[in-house]
Amino acid sequence: MAKRILIYTNHFYPEQFKINEIVEWISTEDFSVRVVTCIPNYPQGKFYKGYGLKSIRSTFFKDNVIVNRLPLIPRGNANFFLRSLNYISYFISTFFFTIYLLIFKTKYDYVFVHHTSPILIAVSPIIYKLFYRSKLIMWDLDLWPDTLKSLGFIKSRYLFLLIENLVKTIYNFYDKILIGSKKFEKIIEKRFTKEIIYFPNWAEKTIERNLVDFNITNNLPKDDFIITYTGNIGLAQGFDIIVKLIHELRSEKIHWVFIGEGSYKATFLKNLESFHVINKCSFINQVDIDKIPTYVSFSNALLVSLINNSIFEKTVPAKLQSYMAMKKPVIGLISGEGADIINKSNSGIYSKSSDYKELSLKIKKFIRLDKSELDKIGRNGYIYYHEHFSSSQRRSQLLRLFK
Repeated sequence: MAKRILIYTNHFYPEQFKINEIVEWISTEDFSVRVVTCIPNYPQGKFYKGYGLKSIRSTFFKDNVIVNRLPLIPRGNANFFLRSLNYISYFISTFFFTIYLLIFKTKYDYVFVHHTSPILIAVSPIIYKLFYRSKLIMWDLDLWPDTLKSLGFIKSRYLFLLIENLVKTIYNFYDKILIGSKKFEKIIEKRFTKEIIYFPNWAEKTIERNLVDFNITNNLPKDDFIITYTGNIGLAQGFDIIVKLIHELRSEKIHWVFIGEGSYKATFLKNLESFHVINKCSFINQVDIDKIPTYVSFSNALLVSLINNSIFEKTVPAKLQSYMAMKKPVIGLISGEGADIINKSNSGIYSKSSDYKELSLKIKKFIRLDKSELDKIGRNGYIYYHEHFSSSQRRSQLLRLFK
């Protein structure tokens, strides 16, 4: 009899998260899968076209996965109040849906939780486990409450300890916790006494294929060195420092391309105007993941960044693996494990997250390298990616958890 897997995630297709591929991997094996998620609204903060409160229903993904989309309040402009309402409304929806599953005696062997934020998503699966003794597995991609403290949302030591104790209680109902960064382990092992498994991010299969659509053209300056950033434009990505970096390099023949959306985009645009460097930049709204290799093909190097903070030093942005998979040199305004990966792979240049002046000096030399040297650096990252992070490795590792 096929094993049954219940997945909780507050992000799912058409939102672009790795959980989409995880579900696809599991569904191609001998498993029966249900996804409990919400109405897609990330990162724009509003419901995607074709989705809304009136269209809440059960649907199918890849023809054989049941997807239950639950109501919630969209993120809006992602200020603290709206984001809190977003989190709480999703928690309430998952709580009542879990009760529904229990009432109708819908039994699953495994419950898999995709934890990006907040930790509240991990509560309803515990209720389910108490009744059916299912194995609970969490893929933990956000350190709570440490991230909240690092972003300034928690200033009271007592509040931090209160939430930390709550997290400890939640964790220890779980059987296994997967972590995306090796440096998460020392923090989590203080709160969790069972098995911790290193499960790093990978590049989506469409990124790994790296197929370019030659019908898509660009109007970028032909003689400039093109540096591209892809992904969320948020507070954690350190865009205040990126503005200073662009300003520091304003006299160089560099053009910066930003692909994506996010809560900090409007502020970022205002800051670029204040520094009089917006003419050095181009913006492309969020695009389908299968078009990313095409836009990246116009670039000479790719930018990854995080704010200067001890917690974010333990984080590896998922875009880093994607950049390496596309054979492009990496420029990192990043510290900690992300910087370690760039260094070990010899796939680019980097400086400490806050040190834009040091990085600007490195970039001035970097943009004067021959194309053959840049290509070699890109290949270094590509080789390292396939040795350590490929999707085939992660797929095999994941399926072993359920067999």
